[in-house]
Amino acid sequence: MGRMKTNEKYNCIIDLEYFFHQDADEDRATLQQRDRNIYLAGREQLKNPDEPSSQELIRLWLSKRRHGEFPDPEQKSPGTIFGDASLLFRNLATFKGIFVGLLGGFSFFTYTGTTPVNVFHFLLLFIVSQLAFVAFLLAAWLLHSLLPGLKLPSFYGALFRGMLGRLVAFLHKQWLRKMAGNQRAGVHHAFGMLKARSSVYGSLFYWPLFVLFQLFAIGFNLGLLAATLIKISTSDLAFGWQSTLQFSAEAIHRAIMLIALPWSWFVPGGGYPTLAEIEGSRIILKEGIYHLTTENLIAWWPFLVFCLLFYGLFLRLALLLIGKVMEGKSLHNIKFDTPACLDLQRRMQTPLVSTQAAPEAQPANRHNHPGPRPQPLPPSAPNRNEQSNQAKQTVLIPEDIATLCPLNELEALLQQRGLTIEAVHGFMSSYEADRQLLQRLKEKEWQPGEGVFIVMEGWMVPLVDFLSLVKELREILQKNAIIRIGLVGRPHATAFTPVSPEDFTIWQLKIEAVGDPYLTLFSLTT
Repeated sequence: MGRMKTNEKYNCIIDLEYFFHQDADEDRATLQQRDRNIYLAGREQLKNPDEPSSQELIRLWLSKRRHGEFPDPEQKSPGTIFGDASLLFRNLATFKGIFVGLLGGFSFFTYTGTTPVNVFHFLLLFIVSQLAFVAFLLAAWLLHSLLPGLKLPSFYGALFRGMLGRLVAFLHKQWLRKMAGNQRAGVHHAFGMLKARSSVYGSLFYWPLFVLFQLFAIGFNLGLLAATLIKISTSDLAFGWQSTLQFSAEAIHRAIMLIALPWSWFVPGGGYPTLAEIEGSRIILKEGIYHLTTENLIAWWPFLVFCLLFYGLFLRLALLLIGKVMEGKSLHNIKFDTPACLDLQRRMQTPLVSTQAAPEAQPANRHNHPGPRPQPLPPSAPNRNEQSNQAKQTVLIPEDIATLCPLNELEALLQQRGLTIEAVHGFMSSYEADRQLLQRLKEKEWQPGEGVFIVMEGWMVPLVDFLSLVKELREILQKNAIIRIGLVGRPHATAFTPVSPEDFTIWQLKIEAVGDPYLTLFSLTT
């Protein structure tokens, strides 16, 4: 969203979801009037008022909504709360990592003078464990690149739900209790949508968590490094190695030389023990350490410190940099193409044409609940520019109400929402006919912006077969193609009758349970 700072971009996304939730129950005409006025009042702020980008429009809209709903500086929007909590958590993660590193280092280097520090234990506990974790991440990334359809469990993703829940609980104690009830519900809904909309935001909210863990690991390595240097400087530490397996000193020396490659080229002496020092620091249980010389017992510490620097601290710094770069890339690649975003942009850019009665051609909001609606003006043929801006729809109508859905009325209703009919198909007449229809849709060459518009009777409970058909349509369509479901009430002379609020709520719960962010539902009435 422009050149805003990273935290501000996250704040905007969360506030956007929050305000969408707040608008869910608003009348379509009210939303149209408000959003069009926001656009007209801030039009001069846009770089290109005639063809503004989606990011510019949403930024303008968010600025006005924030100012209107949170005018007091002490009142914070959900996005601002998230930003404050994110900064706090990052600082806490760093300091907690330092504390754990210091505690772990001092505990490990507790030395009584009779048992040397086993360098194998140090490497296994503090170095190999970190490298194994990085190798796990790399292997998961390679598998995902080679097999995009393979869904692997993510360590960060598994923790995401729990940490997000703890974050909401923390925010509730600190800030949310000061909010009104509807505002608290909006905050919880915004965070819930972020968890559910992984297909929209992709890895966007994965990278902050990734960065958070790297900050903890950086703090841990700093604390461990500090504890190691302090103990080396203030204690008479002895280092040695022992193993039940009969490793030769030559094999260990070769392995140590390989590990030390990142720094051996510029450190005098290579920064690792020589073959003689390795042989002289081997601990044999029955012989004790009294036959070992001090020079050999202290030869290991530079190698351990360099291991902490290069395979601990520097590696985590590199991962932190990668995380920040990928975070910025994910934010840059966000496309505000969900039904809610597209409806918002359409409301802002659609002129308010009115007669003596009500405004003309008002787009639907994200969840248009049934209720009183203004009567539209008689439809007129759109010009070429309007037609080019309208999304082409393949319309599906159940066979039992097809005769009650005149195409001229349906086309007028779709035009109000910036849509145009490309083709009309009947369905739900038989299983075989639906299979053939899906096959034809699968063979169709879908263009960007095209979608499917389904007319359904809202007074009937959504059946499992219908929800399965919707899921099959999603597999056929492009990832971000929108499937719109227009609900109609009990048919009389026409099918375009209001849906009762109770029926709409049932449908809304069922459709949201599908978990498809590009599936939208509204009441289709004249």
